[in-house]
Amino acid sequence: MSIAGPIEIFIGLPEEYLQEAAELFYDSFQQKFYPIMNSREQAISFLQKHLNPRGTMVASRGEKLLGIAGLQYEGCHFFSPSLFDLAREFGWLRGIMKILRMRLFNSPDRKGELYLKAVMVRSSMQGRGVGTHLLTGISDFAWAHEFRTIRVDVVDTNPDARRFYEQHGFVATKIRRCPLPFQFLCRDMGFSSAITMIKKIS
Repeated sequence: MSIAGPIEIFIGLPEEYLQEAAELFYDSFQQKFYPIMNSREQAISFLQKHLNPRGTMVASRGEKLLGIAGLQYEGCHFFSPSLFDLAREFGWLRGIMKILRMRLFNSPDRKGELYLKAVMVRSSMQGRGVGTHLLTGISDFAWAHEFRTIRVDVVDTNPDARRFYEQHGFVATKIRRCPLPFQFLCRDMGFSSAITMIKKIS
């Protein structure tokens, strides 16, 4: 069932949506953030400071934020705090451990490729077409900016996400397993590998 009324899709996160977007980001990936951030409140405050509006695709209806998608491409990262940022917030030792957790499956920018970091939809809006609208907007953005492919990494413990992307033209190309010395870090965050999926843009 789709949502009554038009859904607006656009790139660029308005200031008035920043806190809601940070809350949605945290709540969508709570299991991954829990070992990294001390509390939900601290996490949301930290995310607000380091979300990149230019790397955020927004779905809204009226003044209501329905969902967001995080994008990464040359010169633009949705969320990429530095070690200094983490150390200032959590201390150097904990900052180093936190950046290791965050960057276990970090991917470099690749020319001609749009990297989809995540699609996040309000729990009350899931199953009502918001994610599909966001993916359509992302494909349109990729085509308009002459990206050849869109890539997304899906963790092995989220088969629903894999099916969702497959339904929208993404094809699994490889499995990236957690590096042996850091497998305990992955387990803490609820996964052991990630499936790389690609959608070609014609």
